[in-house]
Amino acid sequence: MEVMLAFRDSLSRFYGKHDTSIRLIFKFALALWAFMEIRTGLGGNAPLNRLPVIFVLALVCAFVPSNGILIIGAGMMILCLYSVSIEAVIVGGGILLIGLMLYFSIASSSAYPLILTAIFVKMELGCVPAVLFGLIGGPLSAAGIAFGAVLHSLMNTIVQTDGKLQTTSKEAAEAMVQKMAGLIEAVIQNREMLITAAVLASVMLVVYYIRILAVKYAWTIAAIVGSAGYLLFRILLWTFWDTEIMPAAIAVEIIAALLTAKAAELMLYSLDYKKTETVRFEDDEYFYFVKAVPKKKIRRKRRRRRSEGR
Repeated sequence: MEVMLAFRDSLSRFYGKHDTSIRLIFKFALALWAFMEIRTGLGGNAPLNRLPVIFVLALVCAFVPSNGILIIGAGMMILCLYSVSIEAVIVGGGILLIGLMLYFSIASSSAYPLILTAIFVKMELGCVPAVLFGLIGGPLSAAGIAFGAVLHSLMNTIVQTDGKLQTTSKEAAEAMVQKMAGLIEAVIQNREMLITAAVLASVMLVVYYIRILAVKYAWTIAAIVGSAGYLLFRILLWTFWDTEIMPAAIAVEIIAALLTAKAAELMLYSLDYKKTETVRFEDDEYFYFVKAVPKKKIRRKRRRRRSEGR
């Protein structure tokens, strides 16, 4: 524990000195990661397959607000869908634009939950951002997490369905309408996409509302309950909806979520409950009883300075 507290103290002082540079590097790395996932996941053609173009776009995102990553990423997705088919870009791009308008009207400050959820759901680690942002975010982060989960599944559904659809009409316009109808039907019938988004958003809210309770070890309890709830949801989906379940993958997902939650707690919320104090004070109308819990800190040895002769 002392080692972790010392590391946290050093990291805090380092961030205080280089906060601007760290934020720029973080946004660049996140944008680069997201754009690479779009490139590999959707199989976009040139020029998006060129790494220098992706690198430059990620570099631009480092100097714009976090929502800039979403806007540029959405543009990349639309271009990638255009390389698949014109029907895919009409259906997928239309749904994507509607989703972005809803996002900016509901939770425009939840760009990081949205981006990280889309990435981690693809890695089959969706529980990690749900638990993490339940601990460090607000209730509106649930909207970003839900949009991120839908975004990943939506794009995959359209790309995979487009290659399987076959039209019966010989006229181009009618065949186009039939293909678009098939894509929309595939999206609507993708119940797993909507259930996954609802589950992750629910887990995030459960973690958040337990975390803000005035109880001991609130963060630890919240992470455990949220992870257990996610596991229960997955078991129920496997039992009643016949969804695919891989015990090893789920175990890795739960362990990763708990380790991430513990690291966040050590860095942001490490409290010393043994030194809890109750303070009482009053005014003209009320008595106030306040429970004060100190944060765990490293005791620094004070160096005595030798008095200098004049």
